[in-house]
Amino acid sequence: MATVIYRCPVGAPGECPPSATRGYCQVHMFQQLERYDPAEDVPPVETPVETPADATADTSSAGPRPATDPEAATRPARPPRPAQPPEPQRPSRNQQRPQPRPARPPAARLALVVAGVLLPVRAEHRRGGGGLAIGRDEPDCAAIPGLAGLDQLSRHHARLRWIDGALYVEDLGSTNGTFVDGRRIEEPTRIGPGRRLRFALDLDVQVVEIDEFGAPR
Repeated sequence: MATVIYRCPVGAPGECPPSATRGYCQVHMFQQLERYDPAEDVPPVETPVETPADATADTSSAGPRPATDPEAATRPARPPRPAQPPEPQRPSRNQQRPQPRPARPPAARLALVVAGVLLPVRAEHRRGGGGLAIGRDEPDCAAIPGLAGLDQLSRHHARLRWIDGALYVEDLGSTNGTFVDGRRIEEPTRIGPGRRLRFALDLDVQVVEIDEFGAPR
């Protein structure tokens, strides 16, 4: 027959002395002893825990595992950063240099034949010079005989000038007008060899091309 003893239910093992009869604990004065059977106090058998085969592998070469953050699951995701616009490309040195302008073809050498006299039209200059002035008091017409007696021709009748390599005639507000191919002009009009030019009512002028020596071609 197993021996029945009584011990304190609140005391730690070895702290309170056991007793063969029911009574009160000598350490805890108001704590009644309870029955205790040593046969019932058998430690449970531990069941071995199976270890996965992968866990036995050598992990010495593996790097440190990242620490898990328990708040990562509840933390809101960060919005993606906006894409940066591409930087503008700077022009190369060759593009920064001013490109030379295409050379303008040289103006044709032209002259007027007025009353049998050849009047070359001066070449165009960079500052707007050149051309030819027509009128009774114009120095360009001083070599024309009898021009001063033409009352129909104004003192400052018309002017010929170069514009972008082309020859234009412009009436200077004369009384009897300037005509190109039989039509009175009101604004600068381009002329050249083969065009009919007339000042006033009866002063017909021929436009001819000349060479570098001033001779008609």
